Amino acid sequence: MLINLDGHIAPTASLSVLDRGFLYGDSVYEVVRTYQGRPFALQEHIDRLRRSAEYLYLEIPWFDHHICTEVKRTIAAAGKGDYYIRIVVSRGADQRISLLPDPQTRPRLLIILLPVDSNPQLSETGLSLEISQRERVSRNALDPAAKTGNYLNNILALLEAQRNGKDDALLLNSFGQITEATTSNLWIVRQGVIETPVTDVGILHGITRSVLLTILERLGLPHRQVVLKPEDLETATEAFLSSSVRLLMPIRELGTYGLPECPGPVTRQLWQELLRVMAHQDRDSLP
Repeated sequence: MLINLDGHIAPTASLSVLDRGFLYGDSVYEVVRTYQGRPFALQEHIDRLRRSAEYLYLEIPWFDHHICTEVKRTIAAAGKGDYYIRIVVSRGADQRISLLPDPQTRPRLLIILLPVDSNPQLSETGLSLEISQRERVSRNALDPAAKTGNYLNNILALLEAQRNGKDDALLLNSFGQITEATTSNLWIVRQGVIETPVTDVGILHGITRSVLLTILERLGLPHRQVVLKPEDLETATEAFLSSSVRLLMPIRELGTYGLPECPGPVTRQLWQELLRVMAHQDRDSLP
């Protein structure tokens, strides 16, 4: 593991116990994966980092170029291989403990690198998901589209799912609509159409989700963003999750419903296309 804290790269780093990211989750972050040694969709992640910070009234004082340079410096220091990269911007450490930020507090930039498999493989066993009884945080309370350090809602849903013998959980909003899993966007295939929840139900606007939508458009595969209810899952022929770290993760069970195929043919096709796009980033654009 390597850590870059405000430009200083080392195996360890220290933050003040008064840091607001530590005390309150008052921070924003992004997770980027390298593929063939290059961070995938780094600019898109930085763009979302800024949108999340704006939502928190948190001003990021560094230009995009500086953040990109620090990420690449950290990768170079880590050496050859592929990495999980976590980019965190905390509001910083106040001089006293108070919910109200001190106007003098200055943000901190933290970049964490952990090695990942350079040859990712599509899981042949998939995940078992439960429909969580824990409601997704409302967009009117803390919009899930903002990727903040406040993850207790997701943590509790995941802990409860694993206590029930499941791998992960799908969370519903207050209207009983499916939002997403604890760290990933959901996709299902029904009657030959690939479906994923609309952003309005309260989800993170996933970078991998966006890439997949572009791939689906290019391939001409029938797809749509829809409002999904738990009962809709029982007619799915295959399903998977998407995220920057998991890429695509097949699902074998949704609640008590076992998927007929795991992974299914659509999941396999999209896996190959996603890897192709990641391998050709910066060399060509999506056709």
